Amino acid sequence: MAITIRITYLTRGMRSQRAGSFPLRGRTPETVASDWINEIKKEMDVDGLISVIVDGKEDITEEVNILIKVSLDE
Repeated sequence: MAITIRITYLTRGMRSQRAGSFPLRGRTPETVASDWINEIKKEMDVDGLISVIVDGKEDITEEVNILIKVSLDE
């Protein structure tokens, strides 16, 4: 099963957005989004996460922020 994720974030004071389709492969949408954001952070500065939307309707921003915070604390 594949999901579509749309991430809106701040980079260098500008609002930016990316969207993509990803296979779940036994992972949760929150984990997929968190992994993708970490990949984006390798390419550019990400100052903050504005929203994470799955399949155009489900807002998982808070859950993803928790996962990102946990990975930074480790």
